[in-house]
Amino acid sequence: MVIPASKIRPPRLRGATLLARPALEQLLAQALGEAQAVLLSAPAGFGKTALLARVLEQQPADWARVWVSLEAGDELRQLIECLLSALEPYDPPWRVAPEHLLDLAGRGEALPELVAALANALDACEAPHGVIALDDVQHLASEPVLRFLDLLLQYLSPRWSLAMTARQAPALRLARLRGSGALVEFGEAQLRFSEAESCELLCAAGLGEAAARQLHARSAGWPAGLRLALSGALSGEPHSEASIDRAAFELLTSEVLEGLDPQLRRFLLDTSVLQELDPARCAAVSGEVRPARWLEAIQRQGLFAVLIDEAQPTLRLHDLFRDALRHRLRQERPQDEAALLLRAAAVETDAVRRQGLMLAAGAHQQAAAALLEAAPGIAPQRGGVEILRRMCQQFPADLAASSAELQRVQGMVDWASWESRQAEHHLALAERLFSARGATLQAGRARAHRAITLVALGRLAQAGELVAEPEAGIEAAGRDDLETQAALALARTWLALESCHFNAVAPAFAELVKQLERQLEPGLWFATVPPPRQTLCRGISPWLARWAEGALAVVGDQPLPLRGLALLTQAWLQTWQGRLDDARQLLARAEADAQWTGEQAIARHHGLALRAVLALLQGEHEQALAQMRQRLQEHPRGYGDWGMWHSLFLAARISASCADAAGLAERLQRLDALSPVLSDTTPQRLHPLWGLRGSLAWLQGRFVEAEACWREALGDENALDLYGQVAEVRVRLALLLARRQQLAAAASLLLPCLAEAQPGGALFALAALRELAVLAWGDALPAAALAQLRAWGEPASPAPAAAAMPAATEGLSAREQEVLALMARGTANKLIARELDLSPHTVKRHVANILTKLGLASRGQAAAWWLTQARD
Repeated sequence: MVIPASKIRPPRLRGATLLARPALEQLLAQALGEAQAVLLSAPAGFGKTALLARVLEQQPADWARVWVSLEAGDELRQLIECLLSALEPYDPPWRVAPEHLLDLAGRGEALPELVAALANALDACEAPHGVIALDDVQHLASEPVLRFLDLLLQYLSPRWSLAMTARQAPALRLARLRGSGALVEFGEAQLRFSEAESCELLCAAGLGEAAARQLHARSAGWPAGLRLALSGALSGEPHSEASIDRAAFELLTSEVLEGLDPQLRRFLLDTSVLQELDPARCAAVSGEVRPARWLEAIQRQGLFAVLIDEAQPTLRLHDLFRDALRHRLRQERPQDEAALLLRAAAVETDAVRRQGLMLAAGAHQQAAAALLEAAPGIAPQRGGVEILRRMCQQFPADLAASSAELQRVQGMVDWASWESRQAEHHLALAERLFSARGATLQAGRARAHRAITLVALGRLAQAGELVAEPEAGIEAAGRDDLETQAALALARTWLALESCHFNAVAPAFAELVKQLERQLEPGLWFATVPPPRQTLCRGISPWLARWAEGALAVVGDQPLPLRGLALLTQAWLQTWQGRLDDARQLLARAEADAQWTGEQAIARHHGLALRAVLALLQGEHEQALAQMRQRLQEHPRGYGDWGMWHSLFLAARISASCADAAGLAERLQRLDALSPVLSDTTPQRLHPLWGLRGSLAWLQGRFVEAEACWREALGDENALDLYGQVAEVRVRLALLLARRQQLAAAASLLLPCLAEAQPGGALFALAALRELAVLAWGDALPAAALAQLRAWGEPASPAPAAAAMPAATEGLSAREQEVLALMARGTANKLIARELDLSPHTVKRHVANILTKLGLASRGQAAAWWLTQARD
């Protein structure tokens, strides 16, 4: 998470506050220590921000002080991102990856889960009291963010207060808090200067008492008006006779500007297009070679700016003053505004702000090109898809329809949101628009990604045309482009898998892995996660191993779901090799990773399938059937009809292996019922059903029919081999023949299976393998093949019993014990990371594991537990 530091840093008060107001500050300090919520609500110019920042600065050093400056366009995701960054110094003991909260922020139905995770972490912080200060809450207007704040106020720990500044009362449900006395409000009446305060301020600046009293009366104690008067006094032209009110702000700003050094005045107008003023940005926009001197002059003359970073002098102008400067820039130099905005965009690192500057300059096409360039980096981020969606919505509708770049980004957004039909529409339009202007590389990329969506939609013939015969120009332009080649390889892999050309899957996937190994972008790897049915394709095992190792290397210790899915892939590989203990351990690690990252949809779907297979191989048939029932109940909608077909197929295979004839019959019936609604249905894609029909006939005692079905199935082994069904059917048919004493025929069926390096799909017929393994084969089966058969038919190892751990560790790993020992010494997460050469994220996860294993709620409780163990 990278956000501007200015958003989570309170303004520095040197020169930012006009006068200490002890009585008001004491009331606010008391409210921050006692009330659940504090609201400073008044129009612009009432000094709300400076007052809150000053009072927070005066509170005890051990208080937690969390500051978030809000701005126009901020949504719930931006608020949560800022809160997480601002909370970092206080080491909240998160139970899930903090980054997962950003995902929850994008899902309205997940708001209670989001608030619970945040509130629990805050309550477990070690600080005796904490304040979350939200500055300019009027910018938060969407329903999700308001609902979040309502829920947070409802569940916030008594040790925390929520302080808000706003230009008008926010649309929150505050009646309950008012009624219970848990809300303290400061409005215009409390925030305006008294006559005594005004006189003290203005007289200290050189005005006479009579003029000061007259100015107070005219300004009605409005702090912004008094500040303008003070600026005039400092420039030698006190505005004692001016009528000061909010309607006159523009006039007074003009008078202040007229009294400034002409170079400073121009500097202010030039840099008014910036959100924050720092030397580098100001130099790039204004061309000023010594911007620091003008930043110092702005502070010295009290020109409505707050200091938000002293190390690198950075100022933020008051909104009223900045708006007035922008208005004056448009009046005096309308021809310069667009150029200044584009210069500001060129040095802006935040993609959302950069686009806003470009759009304000009217550079729509330039903004669209910048959005497409930034999109691959934004999309894999937490909530990145929603960010891209909102960025697309900021463009005029007529431009969006004619911009190849925007169509391409909208295709990315829809694809990531499981809107495959819309994604294909946008990608097709992007391809045409790029081709029309001769941008063959971009057209090729859109074409390759469109092929992937067509496969997902079941339009296999169209997808095949795109990947088999790409246009010569597009193919040539994209021959050395990693994105194009990886997308084409993924499309070919999926096309082979979906069209039941299972022997072609491994070669296509091998090419994909080679392309992926040339790039280190986790988002590209995540898009290629192998589904469980891909793990049994012939010849694919070494490439799956390379893919999993590469994915783990790319993801490192980042809290991304890719790690858990790579571990699941490794678990599948171990399962098909018969290494069940290793598979169980990898599955446990994958599920723990999914729990931590909060990304459980895909991991859960794949994990349930693996749990069912492992239970089957361990002889736990009821558990295997239960896992498959659960998987069908939780089937993700976005997987579509073919996705449900494949889930039902695996469930039917499990039923057959568990001798559950009723379950197998019911699932076969559902599979047949789905056929009329499936897209691109072909006899080849439905061919694997012959294996299931043979198994049902076998379970029902119709052995002749079973043999006929299995022989029909083996008539096209390439199409049959879904989830390694060729090996299963060969084993089942071999057993049928062996029971008839046709050992030679049975052996001929088994030998191709036994020549493989792993049992694979033959494990679905584990009971048949075991019966075949004890037969007297004589010369029908070579000794090596018989040894292989007996090895595969050995009983699966039982689940290992949990080893007894010493009481002093309670199951903590060696690394977790090291982390806990440092926690007990009061070491912060960042310092633990440095000492143990870990990333801060890894330390957070270790802390979560420690608290979970010890059944504790906070770092302090864990430290006390460790110290007690050390004494004992």
